[in-house]
Amino acid sequence: MIDRYMLRYFLAVAESGNFSRAAKQVSVTQPTLSAGIAKLEKQLGARLFDRDTKRVALTPAGSRFLLRARRIAAEYDLALQELSDAPEPRVLRVGLLRTIPTALVEDLVARHRRRAGGGEVLELLDGSERDLAERLDRGRLDIALTVIRPHHARFRPEALRSERYLMVLPAEHPLANLETVEAEQLAGDRMVVRRHCEALPEISRFFAARGVRPSFLLKTTDDARVLAMVRAGAGIGMMPESFSDPAVRFVRVADFDLQREIGLLYAAGSSALRYEASPFIALVRERYGRSLSARGAG
Repeated sequence: MIDRYMLRYFLAVAESGNFSRAAKQVSVTQPTLSAGIAKLEKQLGARLFDRDTKRVALTPAGSRFLLRARRIAAEYDLALQELSDAPEPRVLRVGLLRTIPTALVEDLVARHRRRAGGGEVLELLDGSERDLAERLDRGRLDIALTVIRPHHARFRPEALRSERYLMVLPAEHPLANLETVEAEQLAGDRMVVRRHCEALPEISRFFAARGVRPSFLLKTTDDARVLAMVRAGAGIGMMPESFSDPAVRFVRVADFDLQREIGLLYAAGSSALRYEASPFIALVRERYGRSLSARGAG
């Protein structure tokens, strides 16, 4: 491997025709320059200069190498210029509510990699509603994709989509083909509970008020595990409809009309103009602008 300093020494001697002038040109002593040229000749296995007391001339090998050396040096300088001219990518710190479907997040990140072109890089953080709000308040996040609440006004909320909480049934469940089921019809089923669900208190009160207290198959914070248990036919659960999965059935529970508003929250005190050119925010708006049926698993 040829070090760049040896190319600089070689080009200086070739262009000046003199070791002393070349040494001054590259700001080294003449012995240092001579040692560098000798090392280069040893690596190449060829003598590059004919030296006598009056002049320094390129050998035939040196003349051939000069063409390559100039090209290498020019490419190196061009690469340095391009790096110095390239703007630093903007870092967007994004908070993600834990109950945003992983498939949706995967789609957003994959699309962002193709669209942003290195101009914007993401730092993603999963969290609860409270955790994300606290980080926005402290300036630790730029935006959060989360549930929108009335008390979030300080974060300039941008609502994107409302989605219902639906009962998830195994495909072979006797009620799977119904559009709406009564809470009482589910009393004999075992329940898979999403412990991190922001609607869990409302769901529990709803069923308790109707005398339905199902036994529990699983309590978990893993949404994928909830769907896995339902696909296995072992239990039922309640989830936002954005978790739609073709292997299970999502049905409405009569008189349970709770919905959640998903949207973007912006860091307190930040300027709206700061985010207008963000490819990620544009993708989030596009993704949530589609109909739920068009989003498939996300």
